Formats: sequence, C-alpha cells, structure tokens
Amino acid sequence: MTTLHRFARLGGSFLGVVAASTLGAGVALGHPESEGDHPGGCVVTAEPGAVASGGTFTVAGNFGGASIFVLPGDAAMPAEDATPDVTTPAGDSFSVTFTALGPGEITVFGLLPGSECGDSDHVTVTASVPNTATEGPVGGLDAAGAILLALGIGLGVRRARRSAEV
Repeated sequence: MTTLHRFARLGGSFLGVVAASTLGAGVALGHPESEGDHPGGCVVTAEPGAVASGGTFTVAGNFGGASIFVLPGDAAMPAEDATPDVTTPAGDSFSVTFTALGPGEITVFGLLPGSECGDSDHVTVTASVPNTATEGPVGGLDAAGAILLALGIGLGVRRARRSAEV
C-alpha cells in the first residue's frame, strides 16, 4: 500500500485554497468600495474605463445634487472656484453621459457641495477604437490563479490514481 507524504496530501489543499483566493481577488479589487476611503460614503464611477476619442462614457454616483467636473490629467483636482461641467438634480443617485474629445487621461470628480461627500474616477481616451470584444488581457493574478488551480487538480488526479491502484 502506497501512502503519500504529508506534504503531498496538504499541498493539493493548499494549492486549491491559494488558487481560489487569487481568482476571487479580481472580483473584490474591481468593486468601487475596495478602491479605498470614500468620504461621506459617496462613490463615483466612470464607465467604460477606456474609450476612443469621440466616444462616450457615463459618470454615475450613489448621491444626487452632485457637481461633476471632467478634468484633463490622471490626478487632476478642480480649483476651489471652478464651475462644474454638470450639476445633477437632488436625489439618491445620478448618471450623466459625456463625449471624450481627445486622447489622454481624464479625471472625473463628483462632489456634493458643502459636504465631505466626493469621489473621483479615471477614463483613458485613446486615439483609436478600443478592443471591446474582451474584458482585457489576463492579469498576473488571473494567470497565477489558473496555474495554481491546474496544479491542485493535477495533484488530486494523481492521488485518485494512486488510491485506485491499491
């Protein structure tokens, strides 16, 4: 009767847990609340994150009465006396569509005047039409998770074969 070493028995379980955690991290990291502190609980998103010049993107938020600023650059902040590009009506949320004018990075900033409520998001404007057929290239976390999952399955199959031989 062949017995596997303790490392081999625990290795498959460990690889399975690591693979599941790695693959699940992409879902958690993509959620706006995971991006960090949101003063006043306000969240602003700009979708899609990449758009061709002349294309449209939508800015949405979980609060109404927002002043929305669309600024060039990836870390832009509105000046204290700046006039917002759009002011939304009061309510529970908002959604506004904008047209991207040229290539570069855009920072979208939404705030509720007179409060701590505000957030920002970014849009990349490309000179050509972006490839929207896929979500994007497989990231490092996705590839590592897939490799670990395959190794875990391989160890499980190996163990099942050895058990069947006995």
